[in-house]
Amino acid sequence: MWAKWDELEDQAREWLEVGEREKACRAARLAIEFEPNSVDSYVVLAQASDVMGERIAFSREAVRLGEILFADELADAPSDDFPFWAVFETRPYMRALHTLMMTLWQDERPGAQDEAIEIALHLVRICPGDNLGIRYVVPNWLARKDRWDEGRTFVNSYEDEYGIELKMWAALFEYKANEQERAAGFVQDALKINPHTVKQLLLKRAPKISRGMLIEIGSRGEAKAHASCAYALWRKIPGAVDWLKSQSSKRA
Repeated sequence: MWAKWDELEDQAREWLEVGEREKACRAARLAIEFEPNSVDSYVVLAQASDVMGERIAFSREAVRLGEILFADELADAPSDDFPFWAVFETRPYMRALHTLMMTLWQDERPGAQDEAIEIALHLVRICPGDNLGIRYVVPNWLARKDRWDEGRTFVNSYEDEYGIELKMWAALFEYKANEQERAAGFVQDALKINPHTVKQLLLKRAPKISRGMLIEIGSRGEAKAHASCAYALWRKIPGAVDWLKSQSSKRA
């Protein structure tokens, strides 16, 4: 009955989605017995574990298997002929990379967060359409690691994208580079989209968001979500908060 490993793998993911982690792990391990190269089964085991070392080990194995499976495609990426996320078969590999990336960022041991950033940049490179939304994570991480020049280069590649997230990250990096005129332009563009943008960054305490909170374009929730990430970073730069206040008062 359980000879079809892919059905077991699907069952494992379904169990995981409803919080039945033990059942998910049993199904995933059984799937691996039938198919040792079952990438998503390792992803399930990684995501189901509360132990960081296990999460890292399982997701690394999933990434390793994916790199073998898609070796030729990765060598040619990025490629219009093989858009990674649009090809259903690659999604377990992409989930493996994402799981490893997020776990490493939570790991405070030397080098782990830098590796997380490299994985994030790799994901954006092989999948420029960025269906996983990695481009919103990278600027935050680069700034937190004081990789300001890299962050500036990264956000400038998305300069024309609509939305407050990247415009406000661009403003932060431009201000840090003493390009205040460009920074001001990005802030004003963001304020046109969402008038709450700067107010949330100027609160006395960093705003917090709840899991599953609905975030709509132009809403206070959208501004709050960005500020929850960027609040401390603006305060790392001397004079930045006072400058932000001045930008808020310029809005027509």
